[in-house]
Amino acid sequence: MNRDACLQAIRDHLQTAYLLTEKKTEGMIPVFVATLGDHVERLAALAAAGDLDGLGRAGHAVKGALLNMGLPDLAELARRIELQCRQRTGPVDRTLITDLERAVRLLAGS
Repeated sequence: MNRDACLQAIRDHLQTAYLLTEKKTEGMIPVFVATLGDHVERLAALAAAGDLDGLGRAGHAVKGALLNMGLPDLAELARRIELQCRQRTGPVDRTLITDLERAVRLLAGS
């Protein structure tokens, strides 16, 4: 999904699911994207440190944030991180974090 389509999906979701005005929605999106960027950086740091417990909790938090913003496809990536941490069958698939990082950069316009 391209940036404009993704941002429109967020707008539509916030306005229909939470009955937010256009003004409130537009004010929330930059905050959400910045916060999401911080969370994804934390995912990367926890993965690098091998902290599966922290990574699982962070994955859960990112999943919830993405679902609240109406981005279920991206939330699925975070859910998979969370699940891999819980199962402890090996290292977490780093491409999941890379894909989330790429998506956040796209949302941020960078």
